[in-house]
Amino acid sequence: MGTVETGAQAPRLTLRRGAADDGVVRVDVTGEVDVGTVPELRRLITDVCGEPGVSALLLDFAALRFLDSSGIAALIGGYRTAQERGLRFAVLNSTGSVRNVLEITGMYEMFAAERQV
Repeated sequence: MGTVETGAQAPRLTLRRGAADDGVVRVDVTGEVDVGTVPELRRLITDVCGEPGVSALLLDFAALRFLDSSGIAALIGGYRTAQERGLRFAVLNSTGSVRNVLEITGMYEMFAAERQV
C-alpha cells in the first residue's frame, strides 16, 4: 500500500494490504507510527473505510515496533469513521510496547480484535 521513507534509511512505516476476503480488509503495519508517519496510516484508514463492499478493517500490528499519541489519535479517528459507516475496525497481534501503550491509554479494549470475538 504505502511506505514512508526518510533519506536513505529503511522505511519507518510500511503498510501492506492483503486481499479483501468477504469484505474484510487486513493491513500489515510494520515499523513505527508517530507524528512523522501517521498521515500515511490516516490516509489508508480513510481510503479503506470509503471503499464499497468493505465490511471491516483489521490492522495487524505484529511487526509494529512503536506507537505514539498521534497513532492513538489516528486509531480513534479510524474507529469513529468505521462506526459511522457501519464497519468493524480492529487491531490484531499488538504485543510488547505497542500493546502496553494501548492498554495504558485504555484503548486496547476498544481496538483489540481478540476482544471482539
